Amino acid sequence: MIEGSHNTASAEIDLSVVFIFIKTFWKKILITGFIFGFTGICLSFLFQKEYVAQAKLLPEMASTSTSKLSGGLGALAGLAGIDISAAGGSMDALRPDLYPNIIQSVLYSLYILQQKVYVSEPKKLMTVEELLKEKQKTWLSQLMKSSENASSLLDPQKYSQAIELTREKETLIKEISSRVAVSFDRKTGVITLSAKMPDPVAAASVTNLTIEYLITYVTTYRTEKAKRNLEFVKKQLDDSKRRYQNAESALASYQDRNRSLILQTAKIQEARLTSDFTLAQSIYNDLNRQYEQAKIKLEEETPVLKVHEPTQIPLQKSEPKRRTFFSVFFAIGAICAVIFIIFKNRKLVN
Repeated sequence: MIEGSHNTASAEIDLSVVFIFIKTFWKKILITGFIFGFTGICLSFLFQKEYVAQAKLLPEMASTSTSKLSGGLGALAGLAGIDISAAGGSMDALRPDLYPNIIQSVLYSLYILQQKVYVSEPKKLMTVEELLKEKQKTWLSQLMKSSENASSLLDPQKYSQAIELTREKETLIKEISSRVAVSFDRKTGVITLSAKMPDPVAAASVTNLTIEYLITYVTTYRTEKAKRNLEFVKKQLDDSKRRYQNAESALASYQDRNRSLILQTAKIQEARLTSDFTLAQSIYNDLNRQYEQAKIKLEEETPVLKVHEPTQIPLQKSEPKRRTFFSVFFAIGAICAVIFIIFKNRKLVN
């Protein structure tokens, strides 16, 4: 009982000390905090401005194989985190949740670095690689930049048939990977693409280029087999058409030359030519049907990626956030002021 009352009294004394401390030194704490805060705002001007552009896509989610699955079994498997639709033979191997991996690949980064975009500040066209190099030419980045020179290529003749990057190119690829992002929302099925660039127009351009690259990649992946089949059937159809036309011409020419003959050898030859013509005609008709079916199959395999929200040129910068700089530096300044006051008046505090 006595011990409990003693703890309560001690807590009241501690709170009163804190209240007296704040009441005595609040001006110094606030002034120091504001000084640090405005210092943080000044430092924020040394950082490069960044703009983020965004777009949203709706991918094609339907699948003929998945629609035939049992509804109850599929629901239970979904609750357990198991995708039994992967067992289907016609299931699309390139799922929307794999799209971020496509954009994070080296091939995409190399592609986007070579694309030209319009930059609003110099008002000219330049590649993404030139833009990033130009914007990195600040005294702060030069101070932090490594003094190492780019090493020579290990395989200049490309004997290994592999991609070889210089140190500078590897740094730019990492820069692209950190600036361009793709996310897939499993609940809504929406794909969100965003690009962060030092220029607002360039950010919007990179976002649109990313959409085009993603659509082209997915379309090529899904339709490559169907295209090869269509090309093969088309080649066979052209060959069969030539054979059909040759057989037709040979039969017609023979019949014109031997119209009045009644010899058995002539009839046998005519029967052979008629048989060749009928066979060639049958093959041609079959291949023509296969060709039409292959075109329909190619159209069915072509994926649909609908732009849900188009890209807009950002009007407000995303970085640096001066309010964040002010808040963080204000808190640091206030903490430093409290520590300094306690240290300076430690006898009074004790």
